[in-house]
Amino acid sequence: MRKKSKLSAALLAAVLTFSVTGCAGTDTSGETASAVPSSAAQESSAESTAVTGGDIPSGTLTFLSWQNETVMQPLLDGFKEKYPDVSVDLIYAPPVQDYVEKFQIMYSTGDLPDVFVTAAENKGEVLDNDIAMDISYLPAFDRMSEKNKETYTKDGNIYAFAPDAWIAGIFYNKKILADNGIEVPSNREEYLASMETLKANGVQPWAFCSTNLYDPIQGYVATETIDKNGKYDAQVNNGELTYADGWSEPVSLWASDYLDPGYINQDALGLTGDQVNEMFAFEECAYMIGATWSVATLDELNPDLEYGMLPWFGTQDGVAWMTGATGVGWSINAKAKNMPAAKAFLEYLSSDEALKMFQEQTGGLLAIDGIDFPIHPTIEEGYPYLLEGKFYLPAVEWKYSDALGNEMLIGTQEILTGNIKPEQLVENMDKKRTELDAEQ
Repeated sequence: MRKKSKLSAALLAAVLTFSVTGCAGTDTSGETASAVPSSAAQESSAESTAVTGGDIPSGTLTFLSWQNETVMQPLLDGFKEKYPDVSVDLIYAPPVQDYVEKFQIMYSTGDLPDVFVTAAENKGEVLDNDIAMDISYLPAFDRMSEKNKETYTKDGNIYAFAPDAWIAGIFYNKKILADNGIEVPSNREEYLASMETLKANGVQPWAFCSTNLYDPIQGYVATETIDKNGKYDAQVNNGELTYADGWSEPVSLWASDYLDPGYINQDALGLTGDQVNEMFAFEECAYMIGATWSVATLDELNPDLEYGMLPWFGTQDGVAWMTGATGVGWSINAKAKNMPAAKAFLEYLSSDEALKMFQEQTGGLLAIDGIDFPIHPTIEEGYPYLLEGKFYLPAVEWKYSDALGNEMLIGTQEILTGNIKPEQLVENMDKKRTELDAEQ
């Protein structure tokens, strides 16, 4: 269904955000608002009024974006062609901290633009304070993955249109598996057996670095906890459940599947992410953790590398998840000064035409079915999980993401050095959460 080609744009560089470069575009439309609608406006007036409740969009639309004008220019040009009597005033604030600070200042002073970006970092503020209007009427939501819709949903209403997501999982070397008589694993039993075979044949199964030791734990949290209870994180955040309730088994599985056989050992503490990439690219190991943005580096290191992508397999057959997160979304200010134009803009941004351009500019993975776009053949193996919403990142759901992420990072490293036992990691997470709750 999707075209198979290598991504040429720089991909996601951090959770929920892109860093994109490109050639600056120029808006050559040059039209200004007129008392007499242009021919283009006349052609689209029926559709425009359907979207905006009877008002033909015109005037100035303000837009607070964390994608810069270079990225957004093709979409702005397309919108201008469709709605020539609307001028878009794009206000750019780079992600993440600068954008959040700009958003908070503009909201607090009553100057929040008509359309803005909602991300994980300001999602709570937007949803809890009714800052955005419900946009669940947009037709594109019918083809969007449930996970993307749920990310910015409250009480059944959707408050941001988030068109893409990123995924990460297990990259495997096709040649190494084939040379060792190993079929591509399709469940946990086959996956664990493949590592045993590799080790017995003198092949290093895995390469980890000091900062991704806990990725398999996240995978098991998804398959063993979230798959059974999608409300788990919310219940932890409100005090109904603890991390011990949902993380004890995943940590135990991580220890038995990776630590005890020696696939994760102290060697990882001396490796960087770049070194792991080189080890995998030059076929010194069979498996590594890979993400949407990893393929460009690997292909550059070894253009002849043949590799694929696996999910994290659960203990039950048929249960498998990717690591990943929904991208940022576009929202309409509930108190927009130019509501007709704001509604028309979101209607356009959610169109197939605009989404194709957005994907071309960012290189992201669209979470909307029915749109063809270039996708790396390795990532294509994991793409169905994205469309099914089978991707999870604890940090997106955690009430105290920075503190708990640090607890996981340091804790897994201390397990390798023997300073703490695996079960103490979960105890420390609950202890940290309780301490932070008490400070509120």
